Amino acid sequence: MKKDSIKIDFLNKGQRLDRFLSGFFPDYSRSSIQKSIKDGKVTVNNQPAKAHYDLKEGDVLDIFLQDNQVHFPKPEKIKLNIVFEDDDIAIIEKPYGMVTHPTEEGKHFSGTLVNALLYHFGAKNLSDIGGMLRPGIVHRIDKDTSGLLIIAKNNEIHRYLIGLMKKRDIAKKYLTLVRGRLEQESGRIEAPLTRARRDRKKISLAMENEGREAITEYKVVDFYDAYTLVEATILTGRTHQIRVHFAAIGHPVIGDELYGDKRVNEEARKLGLKRQFLHAESLVFKLPSGKIINVKNKLPSDLKAVIEALNKI
Repeated sequence: MKKDSIKIDFLNKGQRLDRFLSGFFPDYSRSSIQKSIKDGKVTVNNQPAKAHYDLKEGDVLDIFLQDNQVHFPKPEKIKLNIVFEDDDIAIIEKPYGMVTHPTEEGKHFSGTLVNALLYHFGAKNLSDIGGMLRPGIVHRIDKDTSGLLIIAKNNEIHRYLIGLMKKRDIAKKYLTLVRGRLEQESGRIEAPLTRARRDRKKISLAMENEGREAITEYKVVDFYDAYTLVEATILTGRTHQIRVHFAAIGHPVIGDELYGDKRVNEEARKLGLKRQFLHAESLVFKLPSGKIINVKNKLPSDLKAVIEALNKI
């Protein structure tokens, strides 16, 4: 059992209690921290607290963490494609098939982007706000999605980037191939998302005034016989957001095994598609210095080959 007392300063006010504790105690999993909170082992100003409580300056936390420590990911010599780097950030092109970071349940402790980051930069040169399982990780993309990720090298820039995301000041665009022909060449999908009740691995649309706000804007890049190539801009970064939103309007992402159309996916395999057609194509944002970062990368070879095959039909 670990006992601690912490007084919240102005730098940490506004954070959720569970997320603050995960960053403050990186050698404890978030699940064990949440269990301690649920069991009443964490109090705020001598009162039991909820995991989602927003900390206020001057709050006093008394903490009795239950022993449930996790293993740390280790550095591994894995190739990294660094498309931009300065003293504060790096922008990485994550290949499809690579998991972004280990899980709190003890899965994926090898072969992840985090293992590669620890080897190339070292733990001391990565932010630790996300805890020891997510050094430098500001946002993530799915295992079978490829594309650009921002890596924070220190906590100051990490907090700054989180602030930009909350204000929707980081433009994140994806390229995706969806089923069928979209009726409108541009549009906006605005539908809140939540965890599916029957399958916790899936995300579903939420009832009005429930779930978390999710907004996707899109424009058509090209039409094919049975597919549409779309540029999607996410104004919110929810789990599986693009995949769920396009499935909800009847145009699921091609190759998506979770939300897609099995028959269409089988047809797409004949074109050489081996995974979901979703690529984080570009990032645009402003650094604290005022410098504008505008990074764009091309479709990886496997997705490019699918488009070339479609152009021949």
